[in-house]
Amino acid sequence: MEKTSLYAYISFTGKDDVDDFPVEVITDMLGVQPTTIYRMGERINDVRTRSFTSWQFETETLETLDTDDVLLPILNVFQYKTVTINRLKEELNLNIQIQLVITMINGYTPGLVISPEFSRFASAINASIGIDMYVYPFSDPEE
Repeated sequence: MEKTSLYAYISFTGKDDVDDFPVEVITDMLGVQPTTIYRMGERINDVRTRSFTSWQFETETLETLDTDDVLLPILNVFQYKTVTINRLKEELNLNIQIQLVITMINGYTPGLVISPEFSRFASAINASIGIDMYVYPFSDPEE
């Protein structure tokens, strides 16, 4: 049986008119390997190409109802890198977004709590926090 699951990621993208930037600089300065890199101009399918560059670090997907289980790994990796993150933002003209992704199964809803410690970190790097929710319908109990 599938259960409600969560994952989170932090992404660096260009802001204003910056669509492309050297992702290697982020990797080198942070000393963190991204889990995903999107490059402007790469093919998405036969018709579309990517219109922006993005550097992302994603947590593993966990069956949990506790947002801390996926937000704290982001905090643990990046909380002592706020000065470097802010420098990267300034030098490369970047936006930072932290995304919490929730897949809800059978109405099992996680508590949407962001700890003060995580909130301070997001504020220190002026990151937006987004929440994506994928809600699947209730299934009838099997008889």
